Formats: sequence, C-alpha cells, structure tokens
Amino acid sequence: MVVRKGGEEPQRQAGKVAADNSLFRLREALQTLASAEDDRARALGTLAAAEKQHKRAERVLAKAEEGRDQAALALAAAKKDRMRAVRVLAEEADQVYARVGSLDAMENSAVARAEGELADADARIASAEDDLVHADAQYRDAMGELVRTDAQRARAEEELTHADTRRAQAEKRLRLTEQQYNLTEQQYKRVMAEAGVARAAATTTAIESHIAGSFSSQRLNQAEASGPPEMASGPPELPFGPPADLPGYVLKPDPLSARTPAEFVELLKQYRIWAGEPSYREIVRRARNAFGASTLCETLKSSHLPPEKLVRAFVWACSGSEEDLQAWTTAWRRLRMKHQRPQNETMAAVTALPIDQEAPGVAD
Repeated sequence: MVVRKGGEEPQRQAGKVAADNSLFRLREALQTLASAEDDRARALGTLAAAEKQHKRAERVLAKAEEGRDQAALALAAAKKDRMRAVRVLAEEADQVYARVGSLDAMENSAVARAEGELADADARIASAEDDLVHADAQYRDAMGELVRTDAQRARAEEELTHADTRRAQAEKRLRLTEQQYNLTEQQYKRVMAEAGVARAAATTTAIESHIAGSFSSQRLNQAEASGPPEMASGPPELPFGPPADLPGYVLKPDPLSARTPAEFVELLKQYRIWAGEPSYREIVRRARNAFGASTLCETLKSSHLPPEKLVRAFVWACSGSEEDLQAWTTAWRRLRMKHQRPQNETMAAVTALPIDQEAPGVAD
C-alpha cells in the first residue's frame, strides 16, 4: 500500500482522533468504576451498621432471657413457699386439733399465721407472674428488633451484590475500551509505517538520481580541467585523496577477494582506513548528503550486503578512482547475484535522508 504525501496528515489526524476517543471512553469507564467502588463502600458501611444493630439486639435478647429465667426461678421459689406454708398450716391445724383445751385460740392464731403466710406467698406468686409477663414482653421486643436487623442486613447484602455487579460491568467496559484503544493505536502505527515505506521508496529514487547527477557533474568537471579527451589519462585524484602505497606494499583492500557479504562489509571498513579514516560526517559531506551518518554507521556494523548506490557513493567519498569504482561495483554485483535478498529488505537497509527532508536536487 502506497500512501501519498498529501494524505499522511489526515490519516495521522484520524489516528489521533481515534486515540483521543478511546482515551475519553477509558476515562468514562474509570469514573464508572470509581462510582461502583463508592457504592460498594457505602454498602459495606450499611452492612457494618446492620451487624452492630444485630449484635445489640442479641445482647438485649440475652438480657431478656436472663430476666425470664430469674422470673421463672422466683415463681418456683414462691410455689415452694406456698407449699411449705400449706404444710405448716396443716401441721399447725393438726396441733390445734390435738390441743383440745386451747382449740379456739390456737386454731385462730395458727389460721391467722397460715393465712398471712399464704397471702405473702400469693403476693410473691403475683409478683413473679408480673416479672414473667414483663420478661415475655422484652423477649418479643428483642425478637422484633432481631427481625428488623436481619431485614437490614439482607438489604445491605443485596446492595453489595448490586455494587459488585456494577463494578464487574464497569471493568468489562474498561477492558473493551482498552482493547479498542490498542486496536486504534495499532492501526495508527500501521498507517505511519506505510507512510514511512512510501517515503523511503521516494527517497531511494531521489538518492539514485542525486548520485547519478553527482557522478556526471564530477566527471564533467574533471574533463574540463584535464583538457581535450585525447589527453586525459583518467579521473584525477580528489584534493583530499590519499597518496599511493610504496612499491611492494599494496595495502589497498581488494573487494574482489570478498566471498560473503560480511567480508565485503569488512573490506569497506578497511578501505575507509586506507583512505585516511575520514569521519562519518566527512564522508557524508563529500558524498553531498547522499546518505545519513547513522545509516552509514549501521551499514558498516551489519553483515548484510549494502545497496550498490551507497557503495559507489562511499568509494567516491573516500577519493576512489574510476578503477576502484569498477572493482567495488563488480564485487557487489557478484555477491548480489550469489546472495539474493528480498527487495523490501534492501530498501529498509538504507535511508538516505530523514523522512522530513528531501534529497539534494529533488523538487516536489
């Protein structure tokens, strides 16, 4: 897919708008999640209050049960006292009947005492029965409070369940929003990558035109400086070119000895050293910015065969002669035919200029 230069900005804007929309939905999901957390916290507070009321009602119920037990004990004691009084009354009655001489006085006295004790016993029984009624009322109140507390607890648990459900829904929306955001970001990166490939292709074409123009212009200048064609003995050495080696000391690397792309790149490094080891920026300047310094650095670090245009510009920037250009070009062609690589891999290996710049001599 080739993206024209005029369509890069709208696609980049569309990608940014999609990313902003995803961020907005992400923030909405986070706000919903925070609201669900607040509802859950309130439900937990209500549940804690219901638990406290439940415990308080249980304590009141325990006290009522204790009062009821005490009232039951008091009633049992009163019944025992009544039975004891009845027995005393019977015994005294027997004694009265046994004493014939003072039957009336003793009988009246015993009856009076027995009746008094019996009245006291009845009073205690009535009091115990009142206490029992009061304890039963307290027990019923405690049971009612316990029922209300259980209802509050059930409502609090239901609210907690609803809060958990809302939280799960919010987390699901959040995950969906994040997935949509990731898809939008991937689409944006894909569009930017396609735009970069298109720009790299245009830049490679511009490099080829620039290098061809540079060689043509250089040869024309050399021809004009050397005079008529029949007197020219070849392209003159550049002013910054290295001197020749001494006889018997042939130190200039031979590119035709390379058997692999890695050996070819190693010979390029040695050729740079033989040429005086100019800096990367100096080589780029001599080649009239036909490639970038970072591109040259990555090329010399790689074990892959660099593009032919870069090799020719590199040899020329190292003050190579016409014979050097022919030798390096021949070695490159031989290795290229032997070790073929996909075209897109060769295009990605060299970027002559940054994307936001144009190659020298290339108009829009």
